[in-house]
Amino acid sequence: MNRYLTPLNGTPRRRPAARPLELYAALPEERTAAAMDDAAAAQQLIDDLVALVDAGLVAPIEHDGVLRYAPVDPDERDAA
Repeated sequence: MNRYLTPLNGTPRRRPAARPLELYAALPEERTAAAMDDAAAAQQLIDDLVALVDAGLVAPIEHDGVLRYAPVDPDERDAA
């Protein structure tokens, strides 16, 4: 009996086995630099959001367990 049945798409060739990856492989330098740039940009966005909340221009709003941030109405900001 044939152990390797022909797939439904009709191609009798088997796919080669994937090569094993190293557990602690170093990323190529360009990808590492891009990831560091992304992390720095994300940290800058968080810092900007915290500054806006501290200035009273943006307020956190929780809706259905999800925390979002929205601009504060100028009338509410002046009253505070």
